[in-house]
Amino acid sequence: MNDDPAVAPATRLHIQQVIEQVGYAPNALGRSLRKNSTRRILILLPSITHEFLAGVARGAEQAARRRGYQVIYSAIHDDVEQERQYVKMLPQHSVDGILFMATCLEAEELNRLAAHYPAVMCNAYREGAKLPYVGIDNEQAAYEVTRCLIQGGCKRIAIIAMPGDFSSQMRLQGYQRALREMGVSDNTEYHAKGDYTVASGARACKRLFSLPQPPDAVFACSDLMAAGVIRRMYEMHLTPGKDAAIFGFDDVALAKVLTPTLSTVSQSRLQLGRRAMELLLKRIEHPEKKQENILIGHKLIFRESTRQIIEQSKQQRKD
Repeated sequence: MNDDPAVAPATRLHIQQVIEQVGYAPNALGRSLRKNSTRRILILLPSITHEFLAGVARGAEQAARRRGYQVIYSAIHDDVEQERQYVKMLPQHSVDGILFMATCLEAEELNRLAAHYPAVMCNAYREGAKLPYVGIDNEQAAYEVTRCLIQGGCKRIAIIAMPGDFSSQMRLQGYQRALREMGVSDNTEYHAKGDYTVASGARACKRLFSLPQPPDAVFACSDLMAAGVIRRMYEMHLTPGKDAAIFGFDDVALAKVLTPTLSTVSQSRLQLGRRAMELLLKRIEHPEKKQENILIGHKLIFRESTRQIIEQSKQQRKD
């Protein structure tokens, strides 16, 4: 059954005939214990309803299945104790590796884990963690968004970011770099907090557009927060794209059906997941190889939510 070359062909044929007659199937658990391998990967998600990461997870699963691995999904829901229970699956040899798409664990705890077991972070990062990472250059992407808005004539650009979240903080840094380079004041009144949900985008919008000088552009660090901004602007009798340009991040399906359609940063979810899983399997099968981080490309998608105000600004400069 294990293709042992010491077994004579006639004996092998006889054994195979007996296996077929009795309907024998090998015990996968027993085999995994003997080989110290389960051929299973745990993927940790923030929730089961996260549209962007669902696409990333799909790419990861496809890569795993091509290599003969199964995938187990678990959602941590911001519960660090629940996450710790899932992580115990590694030392218990229930899985061969973990792909973190979200984590509540501190860097020190993650580093202890990664020192002994295969683990990779994808689109989520904890500063100080020494795990391999796969994602995009969030700082550069946000820099490009902000620079384009400034070049389009916007001067009071607000940003909605999630405090403590690595991706949001890198996007905030890119936003600030563009303001500095373009000579635009970084007014902290235009810094708003969000948590990647529609509701948090709506709350931020209400505060921003109640300022004495409301923003002429809003850069939300997720499309869902941008959707919340658009909804609340209508409730405040403002027109998104006309009274202020709106820019999102992620290019989820919702971005194409909003009114106005949403300008955003696009990143390949399938590629993110595939590259992250390939890196994790490399860590599992070749643990002696050097750790590496991978950044994949991104592109800015311009739609109706920025078109009108930027075109108006360009026309005013011509006049």
